[in-house]
Amino acid sequence: MSSDRIQDKSLKFDWFFIVVTLTLMTFGVFLVYSATVGEELAVYDTHWFRQIIYFLTGIAIAVGLVFVKIDWLKRVAVPSYVIALVMLLFVLIFAGDVKGAGRWIDLKVIKLQPSEFAKIAYLITISYWLSKHPVSLHKLKTFLVPLGLFVVPFLLVLKQPDLSTALVFTAVTLVGFFFAGLTFTDLFLIVSPVLSVLFSHSQSMVMQVLWGVLICLVVFSVLRRHLSKKFSGVIIATNILAGYASTMVWNMLEPHQQKRVNTFLDPMSDPLGDGYQVLQSLTAIGSGGIGGKGFGNGSQTNLSFLPEEHTDFIFSVLGEQFGFVGCAAVLVLFTLFLWRASSICKTNDDPFVTLVTMGACTIFLFHITVNIAMTIGLMPVTGLPLPFLSYGGSFALVCMFLVGLLMCLRYQGNK
Repeated sequence: MSSDRIQDKSLKFDWFFIVVTLTLMTFGVFLVYSATVGEELAVYDTHWFRQIIYFLTGIAIAVGLVFVKIDWLKRVAVPSYVIALVMLLFVLIFAGDVKGAGRWIDLKVIKLQPSEFAKIAYLITISYWLSKHPVSLHKLKTFLVPLGLFVVPFLLVLKQPDLSTALVFTAVTLVGFFFAGLTFTDLFLIVSPVLSVLFSHSQSMVMQVLWGVLICLVVFSVLRRHLSKKFSGVIIATNILAGYASTMVWNMLEPHQQKRVNTFLDPMSDPLGDGYQVLQSLTAIGSGGIGGKGFGNGSQTNLSFLPEEHTDFIFSVLGEQFGFVGCAAVLVLFTLFLWRASSICKTNDDPFVTLVTMGACTIFLFHITVNIAMTIGLMPVTGLPLPFLSYGGSFALVCMFLVGLLMCLRYQGNK
């Protein structure tokens, strides 16, 4: 093989993207180590050592995926989707509960979380369908199949119950609809009933005014898109009914989900109960100041005041030990990661590549946004981990699978 041929092949690897990913993984291992350094376990049983094994396994998977043909990904879309549904049904029927939620299959060596792997199967399947069948609010029948593909895994994950992960499927679907033909106005009309529920639930004057403004925007958007009179009437009526039915929707939430919302609105209402996590997280991040207390020197972490410090609240550990500087550095790395990942869309004319790329970026962005917002009190506490930083076998493997998928799409780009 000539030197020019070798150089062409090497340029198909985004080395900057790879370095950013490996840097985030390294940060993650060190943070998990500092959060669990007090464990009295054999090295091979510690969280940080297991995380290294998960990442090394994930790297092997990612490297293998690079050379998988895009056409093969399309062929396995539907079979992988069916397998994912079977696994989700299995955990609902047979899996035991962990902290009140049946989400894991215990294989002794690792606890597999089927909902994590279902994200990948769903992403590939919905992307394959939408790449061949664009959607339009002027032709509602174009939504029948994609909504059917979405509803089944969404309800199965919601039944676990795992609302935060179910919302990941929602985000992937909406982004897919956008790249399959919808406009921002169309997406606004689709999510407007949910906004009506949120705004009308509170009895405060401000929220009621916001709901009124929302209804006006819905009417304006419907007229602007020149939708049929029948469909326009359904959208407007749905928003009004959704607003008045907000109490019913609230009662449909699980008790722990209601507590999370109430704690989010007022953490001090239960400082030793449901508000404890948020308050301890804010204390940890705030105590880090500009430069942090230093690696391994976080009092909130070392004294176990911060719950789930190595999983859900790993960003709090980062803030306490490395301060504003460390948090800013990680946010910059995440920004660079998403920027380089989204640029893959420019390397191939195939709509399937664009849909998979932006769907994968959506999964990462959703996890990053929700997890960090949760730790600083801007969103209710959820179980969504932070990519590459939070401890977890299934999630670490899924993150690396998505990285391998992105590298595969870039490697086989025709531009």
